[in-house]
Amino acid sequence: MSDRSKVDTVNKSCDSRYVMRCLVKLRSTQRQSYTSAYHIKLQGLLYQILAEAGYEFVHEENPFKFVTFSNIFPPTDMNEGDRRTWLVASPHEHLIQKFSETIADYDTVSVGEHRYAVEYTSEFELTPEEHAAVETGTPIVVRIPAARCESYGIDAEYDDVYWRLEHPTEAFQEEIEQNLATKYRQYYDRDPPERPYFTDLAPKKEVAIPLHYDDGVVQTIGTTWELQYDCHTRAEHRLMRLAYSAGLGELNTTGFGFINNA
Repeated sequence: MSDRSKVDTVNKSCDSRYVMRCLVKLRSTQRQSYTSAYHIKLQGLLYQILAEAGYEFVHEENPFKFVTFSNIFPPTDMNEGDRRTWLVASPHEHLIQKFSETIADYDTVSVGEHRYAVEYTSEFELTPEEHAAVETGTPIVVRIPAARCESYGIDAEYDDVYWRLEHPTEAFQEEIEQNLATKYRQYYDRDPPERPYFTDLAPKKEVAIPLHYDDGVVQTIGTTWELQYDCHTRAEHRLMRLAYSAGLGELNTTGFGFINNA
């Protein structure tokens, strides 16, 4: 059995009742302005650390990579010495442990033109409650294929349409729950629990974020939310752990759909 298969088998068979996250404490080494267009550069740092930690294969995983991250927060301009925090999550507990150990060995890291000293890392647990609310740490991205837009009453001029606040909330809920169910089926290799998964959805705002790739810029639309859920069965707890550790919606390994306790 390959190392990768061993890691997958260990993690998928370990049905713990908590979510493991890595907290990275950073210190700004210079005066620098915050930018909301950080995603591709921060993703590059994530992949760099994962490769050094023995998880270089994550970059090639499709359609889901099962790792996600927060922005570097608080999202404000910095003076030299200002402290910031970065969170990384994955359902692979061993991945989180190795990521934490690897980045802790760095003196400094770069995210584009931003420079940070790594002060320390730690791992902590989150446990989904029986009834609770989550809020988006980073916007949720939902792209609806044109073939499904008509059923939601959404006009489609292109192959897919970003969900926006002007669109029906039912379309957003259907898409993120279907996405989460697909992640569950792929990760656990079993049928997901019955829907709905969220009992109340309260949108906050819509944001447009440019993703800067080598061959151009892609304007990406996301929305922020507070979502309530109920967990009454083991399968529902398992599903919510996956939401916390793999993210909601799309582009999770680009830093979208990261959720926290409200």
